[in-house]
Amino acid sequence: MEMLGKIVGIEPPDSVRVSAWLHMLSEKYSDLIDISVIGSSLLGRGIHSLHIGNRQRKVLYCGGIHGREWITSLLLMYFAEELLNAFSKGDRICDMDICRLLESGGLTIVPVVNPDGVEISVNGSDIPGLEGCLSDDLMMKCRESRDYCSRWKANARGADINRNFNAGWDDVRAIAMERGINGPSPYGWAGEYPVSEPETRAVTRLCEKEAFRHLIAFHSAGEEIYWSYRNYTPSKAHIMAKILAMSSGYSLGEPEKSASSAGLKDWFMERFNAPAFTVEIGSGASPLPLSSFHFLYNRLREMLVLGIAM
Repeated sequence: MEMLGKIVGIEPPDSVRVSAWLHMLSEKYSDLIDISVIGSSLLGRGIHSLHIGNRQRKVLYCGGIHGREWITSLLLMYFAEELLNAFSKGDRICDMDICRLLESGGLTIVPVVNPDGVEISVNGSDIPGLEGCLSDDLMMKCRESRDYCSRWKANARGADINRNFNAGWDDVRAIAMERGINGPSPYGWAGEYPVSEPETRAVTRLCEKEAFRHLIAFHSAGEEIYWSYRNYTPSKAHIMAKILAMSSGYSLGEPEKSASSAGLKDWFMERFNAPAFTVEIGSGASPLPLSSFHFLYNRLREMLVLGIAM
């Protein structure tokens, strides 16, 4: 049943909307939520985290890593509101006692890791400061085609955040170069060097500071869950992935070679020897339509709760 007086609407989560949602959630649930700015994007947009529940035993959910996959940011903001509402009222979600869940384990959410990329995908190229970051060629393509902007994955420099983490970065860069991607691009360019981008640094600093039990990075699309990375995969990761898969109906898989390293999941597993998962939500070309949101959310709702409980 839809909550009365909902704050998070079914709208593209650009910076103005996300900031407004966070402000209103903070006012309504001031005793249950902690909101922080963990860094800034290349163009100066704040990268926010919100925390709910136990701080000593917590997990991390990240969305909006790729600009055109902004529906993952909406998913996490929508879930955060439902979680807070249930926590405040002593309600259950998917027959799970939310008060007991969040007293024993907490959730930190970074809803939009790449706010500039989301902004380009949602609102196009008319963004202050973008012209000074992108090459003339890329700016021209952005201005000439709204569709070109809508499919933008990278940040405002043309670096793919999920190819910029320090885990097999050289391999990913070499594969991209073989495919002709050797500089700023809407997708696939790994950056000048590992962790070169402020968005990447913001997330890595957060993970270094906080002891997260595990991490789930949300992407679109494919209805798959990636759970392993080279020889850094903890033994319990497979059974955890099976639980997530059974709940969502998604399959367990392996990413294509060009995306098999240098992602947030890969770095987290290598750095902390802890489970991490990439969940590819939905099917079809991104950006996924807003009309698909309720179907996606209802399918993943139980999995989102189980991710905290595991």
